[in-house]
Amino acid sequence: MIQIDKITKTFGNRVILKDYSLEIHQNSFTVIAGPSGSGKSTLLNIMGLLDVPDSGNVTLLDQRNLKPFSRSASTMLRKHIGYLFQNFALVPEKTVEYNLKIAMEGYKHSKDAMIDALKQVGLPNILDQYVYQCSGGEQQRIAIARLLLKPCDLILADEPTGSLDEANKYLIFDLLKTLQKLGKTLVIVTHDPDLIAQADNVIYLET
Repeated sequence: MIQIDKITKTFGNRVILKDYSLEIHQNSFTVIAGPSGSGKSTLLNIMGLLDVPDSGNVTLLDQRNLKPFSRSASTMLRKHIGYLFQNFALVPEKTVEYNLKIAMEGYKHSKDAMIDALKQVGLPNILDQYVYQCSGGEQQRIAIARLLLKPCDLILADEPTGSLDEANKYLIFDLLKTLQKLGKTLVIVTHDPDLIAQADNVIYLET
């Protein structure tokens, strides 16, 4: 699914990743953990075609070294990758329905499907509400509902439970495991020890 071979990534004079290699298998649930500044989000962004290493090779779904924002990368992101951003990547002045629709560009989804996805994350009556009216935890669950609607093989998530209380955190745990049972591959950055315990594989990065 993902093969990373001896990549190096620097920001200015700071080396974030050096000669780093990694393999992630299809239908696995992998957590990337480690202290702040260890390169967790950078590694996730490289996997998600949002950044490139300074050197080394990245093979994603049998395609090697795709360039961010290229046509091939855009097709890969649209058809095969679902990304859950730490800042949720929602349009706050638009409704929840609008935010779910723009993420589904090119795919047909009924309003019933959107309502069902929102029910799965514990938000059954929120479709017509504006995003700015929602709490941080609600926005996080809206972003996860959007992910449930998008056809994809690989799910990348940056701190998916960071804004959630205990009850909703475990609801999201169950949804992530359900997505894995449906054949999806999950790669998640987290500090949450409970989520780390759910993973098949844990990658620990050090500063």
